[in-house]
Amino acid sequence: MKKLIFLLFFLISLSTIAQEQKEEIEKRISKAEMPLKAIRFLEKFSGKRIKKYRYIFETDGVKKSYEAKFKRSSNWYSVEFNEQGVLEDIEVSLHKKQVEKDILKQIDTFLNSTFDAFQIEKIQAQYLGKGFPEKALTKALKLKNEPDNFELIVNTKNKGKYQRFELLFDASGNFKTKRKVANQTYDYLIF
Repeated sequence: MKKLIFLLFFLISLSTIAQEQKEEIEKRISKAEMPLKAIRFLEKFSGKRIKKYRYIFETDGVKKSYEAKFKRSSNWYSVEFNEQGVLEDIEVSLHKKQVEKDILKQIDTFLNSTFDAFQIEKIQAQYLGKGFPEKALTKALKLKNEPDNFELIVNTKNKGKYQRFELLFDASGNFKTKRKVANQTYDYLIF
């Protein structure tokens, strides 16, 4: 009986750890493989100086989604849809100088207090599509509006251990969530 309880505890712990790690698999697909509802949504914005779309199918083993990626000005956009073609979120890659200084300072304070060393690999403004998807994309295309969140990919070093994390901060730079990202083999070269 004790072995069975231990086994159940171990499996539950393992599944919890697995959920906190980001291991997404992306596969490029054709426009025809995208949900029709997603394509119709994107067509509304085709005249907005958007360069060629790339279509992606993404899965993390449980959740499946579709993305349209494109470049506008000097920023990359990722528009994510669920399997039915409903907008989930829009992420816009930003340069550090595009983030308000106060917000960046708040994020840096968190990173400095949490890790021995870190390097920000990617910063994205995240606009959620709940309720008014057209409004979310319009806000994202303007880039002057306050995003719902900031999502960062950060390479870290803590007590000699190298790890990558996806960190989510609110619009003011306050920490929300953290997920471990599968490490790349060259992490030790970053620091």
